Amino acid sequence: MPISFSRRLIALVFAATLALFPLAAGDGGLKLNRVVIDAGHGGHDPGCISPDGKVKEKTIALDIALLLGERISKAFPDVEVSYTRDKDIFIPLYTRADIANSRHADLFISIHCNAVSSKKPSGFETFVMGMDSNAANMEVCKRENAVILLEDDYTTRYAGFDPNDTESYIMFNLMQNAYFEQSLILADLCQKALAKGPVVNNRGIKQGGLVVLWRSTMPSVLVEVGFLSNSEDRAVLTSKAKREQIADALASAFAKFKEQYEAGADDLPENTTAAEEPSGTFFAVQLFALSKLLESGSAQFKGEKDIHRFNAGNVYKYTAGEYKTEAEATAAAKRLADKFPGCFVVKIENFEITKK
Repeated sequence: MPISFSRRLIALVFAATLALFPLAAGDGGLKLNRVVIDAGHGGHDPGCISPDGKVKEKTIALDIALLLGERISKAFPDVEVSYTRDKDIFIPLYTRADIANSRHADLFISIHCNAVSSKKPSGFETFVMGMDSNAANMEVCKRENAVILLEDDYTTRYAGFDPNDTESYIMFNLMQNAYFEQSLILADLCQKALAKGPVVNNRGIKQGGLVVLWRSTMPSVLVEVGFLSNSEDRAVLTSKAKREQIADALASAFAKFKEQYEAGADDLPENTTAAEEPSGTFFAVQLFALSKLLESGSAQFKGEKDIHRFNAGNVYKYTAGEYKTEAEATAAAKRLADKFPGCFVVKIENFEITKK
Protein backbone atom coordinates (compact mmCIF):
# COMPACT_ATOMS: atom_id res chain seq x y z
CA MET A 1 0.00 0.00 0.00
CA PRO A 2 1.47 3.41 -0.91
CA ILE A 3 2.76 5.44 2.04
CA SER A 4 0.85 8.51 0.81
CA PHE A 5 -2.44 6.60 1.13
CA SER A 6 -1.69 5.65 4.75
CA ARG A 7 -0.65 9.19 5.69
CA ARG A 8 -3.79 10.61 4.13
CA LEU A 9 -5.92 8.23 6.14
CA ILE A 10 -4.14 9.13 9.39
CA ALA A 11 -4.75 12.81 8.74
CA LEU A 12 -8.41 12.16 7.98
CA VAL A 13 -8.82 10.10 11.14
CA PHE A 14 -7.47 13.01 13.18
CA ALA A 15 -9.81 15.44 11.44
CA ALA A 16 -12.77 13.17 11.98
CA THR A 17 -12.04 12.84 15.68
CA LEU A 18 -11.95 16.62 16.08
CA ALA A 19 -15.22 16.97 14.20
CA LEU A 20 -17.08 14.28 16.15
CA PHE A 21 -20.50 15.28 17.48
CA PRO A 22 -20.71 18.89 16.24
CA LEU A 23 -22.67 21.12 18.62
CA ALA A 24 -25.34 23.53 17.50
CA ALA A 25 -24.32 27.10 18.21
CA GLY A 26 -25.84 28.71 21.25
CA ASP A 27 -27.70 25.90 23.00
CA GLY A 28 -24.81 23.50 23.68
CA GLY A 29 -26.85 20.52 22.49
CA LEU A 30 -26.69 18.21 19.53
CA LYS A 31 -28.79 19.26 16.56
CA LEU A 32 -29.21 17.56 13.22
CA ASN A 33 -29.25 20.66 11.06
CA ARG A 34 -28.02 19.43 7.69
CA VAL A 35 -28.32 16.24 5.68
CA VAL A 36 -26.76 15.49 2.30
CA ILE A 37 -28.47 12.88 0.14
CA ASP A 38 -26.37 11.17 -2.49
CA ALA A 39 -27.96 9.62 -5.58
CA GLY A 40 -25.47 7.00 -6.74
CA HIS A 41 -23.79 7.16 -10.17
CA GLY A 42 -25.12 9.48 -12.93
CA GLY A 43 -24.20 10.87 -16.33
CA HIS A 44 -21.92 8.54 -18.28
CA ASP A 45 -21.85 6.21 -15.26
CA PRO A 46 -25.16 4.28 -15.33
CA GLY A 47 -24.36 2.09 -12.33
CA CYS A 48 -26.08 -1.29 -12.35
CA ILE A 49 -28.26 -2.12 -15.36
CA SER A 50 -31.17 -4.56 -15.62
CA PRO A 51 -30.63 -7.69 -17.75
CA ASP A 52 -32.69 -6.21 -20.60
CA GLY A 53 -30.66 -3.00 -20.48
CA LYS A 54 -33.73 -0.81 -19.99
CA VAL A 55 -33.43 0.09 -16.27
CA LYS A 56 -30.41 1.96 -14.91
CA GLU A 57 -29.40 2.37 -11.32
CA LYS A 58 -28.61 6.07 -11.77
CA THR A 59 -32.26 6.82 -12.65
CA ILE A 60 -33.81 4.86 -9.78
CA ALA A 61 -31.33 6.23 -7.24
CA LEU A 62 -31.93 9.84 -8.27
CA ASP A 63 -35.70 9.55 -8.05
CA ILE A 64 -35.61 7.98 -4.58
CA ALA A 65 -33.04 10.53 -3.38
CA LEU A 66 -35.20 13.46 -4.49
CA LEU A 67 -38.33 11.90 -2.99
CA LEU A 68 -36.52 11.34 0.30
CA GLY A 69 -35.27 14.93 0.37
CA GLU A 70 -38.79 16.27 -0.28
CA ARG A 71 -40.16 14.28 2.63
CA ILE A 72 -37.47 15.39 5.04
CA SER A 73 -37.89 19.04 4.04
CA LYS A 74 -41.64 18.85 4.50
CA ALA A 75 -41.47 17.15 7.91
CA PHE A 76 -38.52 19.17 9.20
CA PRO A 77 -38.40 22.69 7.71
CA ASP A 78 -35.48 23.51 10.02
CA VAL A 79 -33.28 20.83 8.40
CA GLU A 80 -31.19 21.92 5.43
CA VAL A 81 -31.43 19.23 2.74
CA SER A 82 -28.99 19.18 -0.15
CA TYR A 83 -27.95 16.69 -2.81
CA THR A 84 -24.71 15.59 -4.41
CA ARG A 85 -26.66 15.68 -7.66
CA ASP A 86 -30.26 16.59 -8.51
CA LYS A 87 -30.08 15.68 -12.19
CA ASP A 88 -28.44 13.16 -14.49
CA ILE A 89 -24.80 14.26 -14.28
CA PHE A 90 -21.58 12.49 -13.36
CA ILE A 91 -20.17 13.33 -9.92
CA PRO A 92 -16.80 11.82 -8.87
CA LEU A 93 -16.80 9.88 -5.60
CA TYR A 94 -14.35 12.27 -3.95
CA THR A 95 -16.62 15.20 -4.85
CA ARG A 96 -19.69 13.53 -3.32
CA ALA A 97 -18.07 13.26 0.11
CA ASP A 98 -16.46 16.69 -0.24
CA ILE A 99 -19.89 18.21 -0.85
CA ALA A 100 -21.12 16.80 2.44
CA ASN A 101 -17.96 17.83 4.27
CA SER A 102 -17.94 21.38 2.89
CA ARG A 103 -21.58 21.86 3.84
CA HIS A 104 -20.83 20.67 7.38
CA ALA A 105 -23.50 18.01 7.06
CA ASP A 106 -24.55 16.11 10.17
CA LEU A 107 -25.63 13.11 8.13
CA PHE A 108 -24.87 11.55 4.74
CA ILE A 109 -27.24 9.08 3.03
CA SER A 110 -26.21 7.43 -0.24
CA ILE A 111 -28.86 5.68 -2.36
CA HIS A 112 -27.99 2.78 -4.69
CA CYS A 113 -29.35 -0.33 -6.41
CA ASN A 114 -27.75 -3.75 -6.57
CA ALA A 115 -27.22 -6.23 -9.41
CA VAL A 116 -25.37 -9.52 -9.88
CA SER A 117 -25.01 -12.05 -12.67
CA SER A 118 -27.53 -14.40 -11.05
CA LYS A 119 -31.22 -13.45 -11.14
CA LYS A 120 -31.95 -15.06 -7.77
CA PRO A 121 -30.50 -12.64 -5.15
CA SER A 122 -32.98 -10.02 -4.00
CA GLY A 123 -33.59 -7.59 -1.19
CA PHE A 124 -32.35 -4.43 0.46
CA GLU A 125 -29.28 -3.87 2.64
CA THR A 126 -27.53 -0.97 4.31
CA PHE A 127 -23.77 -0.53 4.42
CA VAL A 128 -21.72 1.28 7.03
CA MET A 129 -18.01 1.94 6.81
CA GLY A 130 -15.94 -0.96 8.12
CA MET A 131 -13.99 -4.03 7.18
CA ASP A 132 -15.66 -7.36 6.50
CA SER A 133 -14.01 -10.40 4.96
CA ASN A 134 -17.32 -11.58 3.46
CA ALA A 135 -16.69 -12.07 -0.26
CA ALA A 136 -20.15 -10.86 -1.30
CA ASN A 137 -19.76 -7.64 0.67
CA MET A 138 -16.34 -7.07 -0.86
CA GLU A 139 -17.74 -7.49 -4.36
CA VAL A 140 -20.34 -4.81 -3.69
CA CYS A 141 -17.61 -2.48 -2.45
CA LYS A 142 -15.38 -3.13 -5.43
CA ARG A 143 -18.26 -2.51 -7.83
CA GLU A 144 -19.30 0.76 -6.17
CA ASN A 145 -15.70 1.96 -5.84
CA ALA A 146 -14.86 1.10 -9.45
CA VAL A 147 -16.54 4.37 -10.43
CA ILE A 148 -13.25 6.16 -9.69
CA LEU A 149 -11.75 4.47 -12.75
CA LEU A 150 -13.98 6.73 -14.85
CA GLU A 151 -12.39 9.83 -13.31
CA ASP A 152 -9.40 11.71 -14.69
CA ASP A 153 -6.18 11.32 -12.68
CA TYR A 154 -7.84 9.09 -10.07
CA THR A 155 -4.50 7.73 -8.83
CA THR A 156 -3.56 11.19 -7.54
CA ARG A 157 -6.96 12.10 -6.13
CA TYR A 158 -7.26 8.84 -4.21
CA ALA A 159 -3.62 8.67 -3.11
CA GLY A 160 -2.91 5.40 -4.90
CA PHE A 161 -6.06 3.57 -3.86
CA ASP A 162 -6.92 0.71 -6.23
CA PRO A 163 -10.61 -0.35 -6.06
CA ASN A 164 -9.71 -3.82 -7.31
CA ASP A 165 -6.92 -4.44 -4.80
CA THR A 166 -8.05 -5.98 -1.49
CA GLU A 167 -4.91 -4.60 0.19
CA SER A 168 -6.16 -1.06 -0.37
CA TYR A 169 -9.14 -1.69 1.92
CA ILE A 170 -7.20 -2.64 5.05
CA MET A 171 -7.08 0.81 6.67
CA PHE A 172 -10.48 2.03 5.47
CA ASN A 173 -12.25 1.42 8.79
CA LEU A 174 -10.04 3.97 10.60
CA MET A 175 -11.67 7.02 9.05
CA GLN A 176 -15.27 6.20 9.91
CA ASN A 177 -14.45 4.52 13.24
CA ALA A 178 -15.35 7.75 15.04
CA TYR A 179 -18.83 7.67 13.51
CA PHE A 180 -19.35 3.93 13.38
CA GLU A 181 -21.83 3.68 16.24
CA GLN A 182 -24.07 6.49 14.97
CA SER A 183 -23.88 5.12 11.43
CA LEU A 184 -24.87 1.71 12.78
CA ILE A 185 -27.88 3.20 14.56
CA LEU A 186 -29.08 4.82 11.32
CA ALA A 187 -28.43 1.63 9.35
CA ASP A 188 -30.51 -0.34 11.84
CA LEU A 189 -33.37 2.16 11.57
CA CYS A 190 -33.22 2.04 7.76
CA GLN A 191 -33.40 -1.74 7.70
CA LYS A 192 -36.30 -1.86 10.13
CA ALA A 193 -38.25 0.75 8.15
CA LEU A 194 -37.56 -0.89 4.78
CA ALA A 195 -38.59 -4.29 6.19
CA LYS A 196 -42.22 -3.15 5.95
CA GLY A 197 -41.93 -3.33 2.15
CA PRO A 198 -42.31 -3.05 -0.77
CA VAL A 199 -39.02 -4.93 -1.36
CA VAL A 200 -39.41 -8.17 0.58
CA ASN A 201 -36.02 -9.65 1.46
CA ASN A 202 -34.11 -8.03 4.35
CA ARG A 203 -30.40 -8.70 3.75
CA GLY A 204 -29.32 -6.90 6.90
CA ILE A 205 -26.61 -4.41 7.83
CA LYS A 206 -23.23 -4.88 6.15
CA GLN A 207 -19.78 -3.38 6.61
CA GLY A 208 -17.59 -2.44 3.69
CA GLY A 209 -14.76 -0.25 2.49
CA LEU A 210 -16.77 2.21 0.41
CA VAL A 211 -14.91 5.30 -0.79
CA VAL A 212 -17.96 7.54 -0.64
CA LEU A 213 -18.41 6.69 3.07
CA TRP A 214 -14.72 6.65 3.93
CA ARG A 215 -14.18 10.27 2.86
CA SER A 216 -17.24 11.66 4.69
CA THR A 217 -16.69 13.22 8.11
CA MET A 218 -20.09 12.52 9.62
CA PRO A 219 -22.36 9.51 10.28
CA SER A 220 -22.95 7.92 6.88
CA VAL A 221 -24.79 5.00 5.33
CA LEU A 222 -25.16 3.55 1.85
CA VAL A 223 -28.53 1.93 1.15
CA GLU A 224 -28.90 -0.67 -1.60
CA VAL A 225 -32.67 -0.57 -2.13
CA GLY A 226 -33.01 -3.70 -4.27
CA PHE A 227 -31.61 -5.81 -7.13
CA LEU A 228 -32.18 -4.72 -10.71
CA SER A 229 -31.09 -8.22 -11.69
CA ASN A 230 -34.07 -9.75 -9.83
CA SER A 231 -37.47 -9.55 -11.55
CA GLU A 232 -39.50 -9.03 -8.34
CA ASP A 233 -37.22 -6.28 -7.03
CA ARG A 234 -37.05 -4.68 -10.47
CA ALA A 235 -40.85 -4.54 -10.67
CA VAL A 236 -40.86 -2.63 -7.38
CA LEU A 237 -38.07 -0.24 -8.34
CA THR A 238 -39.62 0.65 -11.69
CA SER A 239 -42.92 1.57 -10.02
CA LYS A 240 -43.25 5.24 -9.04
CA ALA A 241 -45.66 4.36 -6.24
CA LYS A 242 -43.29 1.74 -4.84
CA ARG A 243 -40.33 4.13 -4.99
CA GLU A 244 -42.40 6.57 -2.98
CA GLN A 245 -42.93 3.84 -0.38
CA ILE A 246 -39.18 3.32 -0.18
CA ALA A 247 -38.66 7.06 0.26
CA ASP A 248 -41.34 7.07 2.98
CA ALA A 249 -39.50 4.29 4.81
CA LEU A 250 -36.15 6.07 4.65
CA ALA A 251 -37.76 9.34 5.77
CA SER A 252 -39.22 7.50 8.76
CA ALA A 253 -35.76 6.14 9.62
CA PHE A 254 -34.34 9.65 9.35
CA ALA A 255 -37.00 11.04 11.71
CA LYS A 256 -36.25 8.42 14.34
CA PHE A 257 -32.50 8.94 13.98
CA LYS A 258 -32.91 12.71 14.34
CA GLU A 259 -34.91 12.22 17.52
CA GLN A 260 -32.28 9.93 19.04
CA TYR A 261 -29.38 12.07 17.81
CA GLU A 262 -30.77 15.21 19.42
CA ALA A 263 -31.83 13.40 22.59
CA GLY A 264 -28.14 12.55 23.10
CA ALA A 265 -28.75 9.20 24.77
CA ASP A 266 -26.20 8.63 27.52
CA ASP A 267 -23.88 5.64 27.37
CA LEU A 268 -25.28 3.98 30.47
CA PRO A 269 -24.23 0.46 31.48
CA GLU A 270 -27.00 -2.10 31.12
CA ASN A 271 -26.90 -5.61 32.60
CA THR A 272 -23.14 -5.68 33.00
CA THR A 273 -21.78 -9.14 32.37
CA ALA A 274 -19.08 -8.84 35.02
CA ALA A 275 -19.60 -10.27 38.50
CA GLU A 276 -19.88 -6.74 39.93
CA GLU A 277 -20.95 -3.48 38.34
CA PRO A 278 -18.03 -1.28 37.30
CA SER A 279 -17.53 1.68 39.59
CA GLY A 280 -15.22 4.68 39.78
CA THR A 281 -12.88 5.58 36.96
CA PHE A 282 -10.95 3.03 34.92
CA PHE A 283 -9.77 2.25 31.42
CA ALA A 284 -10.98 -0.56 29.19
CA VAL A 285 -10.72 -1.80 25.62
CA GLN A 286 -13.79 -1.41 23.42
CA LEU A 287 -14.01 -4.55 21.32
CA PHE A 288 -16.93 -3.69 19.06
CA ALA A 289 -20.41 -2.13 18.91
CA LEU A 290 -23.45 -4.11 17.77
CA SER A 291 -27.19 -3.69 17.57
CA LYS A 292 -27.38 -7.24 18.91
CA LEU A 293 -27.58 -8.02 22.64
CA LEU A 294 -24.91 -10.54 23.68
CA GLU A 295 -24.93 -12.40 26.96
CA SER A 296 -21.97 -13.35 29.13
CA GLY A 297 -20.00 -16.21 27.62
CA SER A 298 -20.99 -15.45 24.03
CA ALA A 299 -18.64 -16.99 21.47
CA GLN A 300 -18.19 -13.53 19.97
CA PHE A 301 -16.07 -12.54 22.97
CA LYS A 302 -13.57 -15.23 21.86
CA GLY A 303 -12.82 -16.42 25.36
CA GLU A 304 -12.19 -12.97 26.85
CA LYS A 305 -13.43 -12.39 30.40
CA ASP A 306 -14.38 -9.30 32.38
CA ILE A 307 -16.68 -8.04 29.64
CA HIS A 308 -18.96 -5.03 30.19
CA ARG A 309 -21.90 -3.96 28.04
CA PHE A 310 -22.93 -0.33 27.62
CA ASN A 311 -26.19 0.75 26.02
CA ALA A 312 -25.92 3.57 23.45
CA GLY A 313 -29.26 4.13 21.80
CA ASN A 314 -29.95 1.19 19.48
CA VAL A 315 -26.47 -0.29 19.80
CA TYR A 316 -24.45 -1.92 22.54
CA LYS A 317 -20.77 -1.21 23.17
CA TYR A 318 -18.79 -4.13 24.51
CA THR A 319 -15.58 -3.54 26.48
CA ALA A 320 -13.00 -5.82 28.06
CA GLY A 321 -11.03 -5.29 31.26
CA GLU A 322 -10.80 -2.74 34.06
CA TYR A 323 -7.37 -1.07 34.04
CA LYS A 324 -6.10 1.57 36.43
CA THR A 325 -3.92 3.28 33.84
CA GLU A 326 -4.24 4.07 30.16
CA ALA A 327 -0.87 2.41 29.58
CA GLU A 328 -2.20 -0.90 30.92
CA ALA A 329 -5.26 -0.65 28.70
CA THR A 330 -3.09 0.20 25.69
CA ALA A 331 -0.99 -2.91 26.29
CA ALA A 332 -4.18 -4.98 26.50
CA ALA A 333 -5.48 -3.43 23.27
CA LYS A 334 -2.32 -4.50 21.46
CA ARG A 335 -2.87 -8.07 22.62
CA LEU A 336 -6.56 -8.00 21.72
CA ALA A 337 -6.02 -6.50 18.25
CA ASP A 338 -5.40 -9.95 16.76
CA LYS A 339 -8.82 -11.13 17.95
CA PHE A 340 -10.66 -7.83 17.54
CA PRO A 341 -9.22 -5.69 14.72
CA GLY A 342 -10.10 -2.04 15.26
CA CYS A 343 -10.46 -2.29 19.06
CA PHE A 344 -9.41 0.81 20.98
CA VAL A 345 -8.90 2.19 24.50
CA VAL A 346 -11.76 3.95 26.28
CA LYS A 347 -12.06 5.69 29.62
CA ILE A 348 -15.04 4.90 31.84
CA GLU A 349 -15.95 7.42 34.48
CA ASN A 350 -19.20 7.49 36.45
CA PHE A 351 -20.71 4.96 34.06
CA GLU A 352 -19.89 7.08 31.01
CA ILE A 353 -17.62 5.77 28.26
CA THR A 354 -15.28 8.07 26.37
CA LYS A 355 -13.00 7.20 23.46
CA LYS A 356 -9.35 7.95 24.17
